[in-house]
Amino acid sequence: QWRFTKKLKSLISFASVLVFIQIFLGAWTSTNYAAFSCTDFPLCQGKVFPNMNFLGGFNFFQDIGPNYLGGQMDLESRTAIHFTHRMGALVVSLFLSFLAWKMYKDNYKRVSLILVGLLLVQILLGVSNIIFQLPLLIAVAHNLGGLSLITYLVVLRFRYQDDN
Repeated sequence: QWRFTKKLKSLISFASVLVFIQIFLGAWTSTNYAAFSCTDFPLCQGKVFPNMNFLGGFNFFQDIGPNYLGGQMDLESRTAIHFTHRMGALVVSLFLSFLAWKMYKDNYKRVSLILVGLLLVQILLGVSNIIFQLPLLIAVAHNLGGLSLITYLVVLRFRYQDDN
């Protein structure tokens, strides 16, 4: 049985929180039909920083319209949501890469390589959603990828003992 240091367990816990927030941002993107607000990659609407309305995009008390199809948000609000999900993906990717490097360096090579594999698949699925205009199979696989990442991190966090 592996024994993680308290510091490594803390890093895994923080990574779990980051992935959970990113999953929430993905759900918010889907709920508000924001996936199509940025149809190019790596730019969004041909710009590094497109017009965005963060207050409108993250109004968690918005009214639900009579017709849920397509939602009621304007493009700038949806763009803010999508852009935030992309920036969240960048932060999560950087932190998980750091965590994988730390685990690899601390001789948890297999654990590290599995994490890198899950992360790379998730990144490829996310970018594929944009490039191929959100096909259902890729969208569902992207959801399962997020589930796989959070599950893997939580299992790592709680399965292995502290090394005091």
